[in-house]
Amino acid sequence: MKVIYKVTSEPTGIVLIKRRKIAKALRWWLRENGFDFKYNYYFGYAQ
Repeated sequence: MKVIYKVTSEPTGIVLIKRRKIAKALRWWLRENGFDFKYNYYFGYAQ
C-alpha cells in the first residue's frame, strides 16, 4: 500500500508527492513564506 500526498497552494498549484519527507518539507516552506495551502493524503495499492 502506497501513500500519495496532495498539497495545493497558490504558488505551486496541485502537487502530488510520493515521499513523506518531501511533502513535509514543501509544507514547511509554504508555512515559512506565508502561503496558504491545503493538504491531503490518500492510500492506494501499488500494482
